[in-house]
Amino acid sequence: MSIGSWDPDASAAAQQSTLEPETLQRFIEFSKNDQLAMLETLIDDSESQVLAGLMKVDHSQWISAVEPLADAEIIHLIRFFTIAEKLPGWEAGAESPVIPLAKTLRKRGQRLDKELLLWLREVSDNRYLPYGPL
Repeated sequence: MSIGSWDPDASAAAQQSTLEPETLQRFIEFSKNDQLAMLETLIDDSESQVLAGLMKVDHSQWISAVEPLADAEIIHLIRFFTIAEKLPGWEAGAESPVIPLAKTLRKRGQRLDKELLLWLREVSDNRYLPYGPL
């Protein structure tokens, strides 16, 4: 893991982060293509600082943004954001996008399978995943 440098302009841009379908599809592809272990090389430092703002987007915006996505795509986003939280500046705790993503699946009647839940516990030390503060 590397330590990133802080850029105040990137931090301001991160506050303006929006959930663009193209960006979400890119993240889905990272997961589909088993590239999650390479995120630090796939997302350069300046882009990473801007995209890190997505970790703080309000949960209601996440629920709306993923509404048109298939369940499998949402699971890929859960996997992506679980690993992305290890990138410098992407830490989210109880604000993690994984929480509204899992909530969306529950509302659809889909439960996270045991294998995914075990994987989440194995790769993440965020105690709020996947269902948020209880």
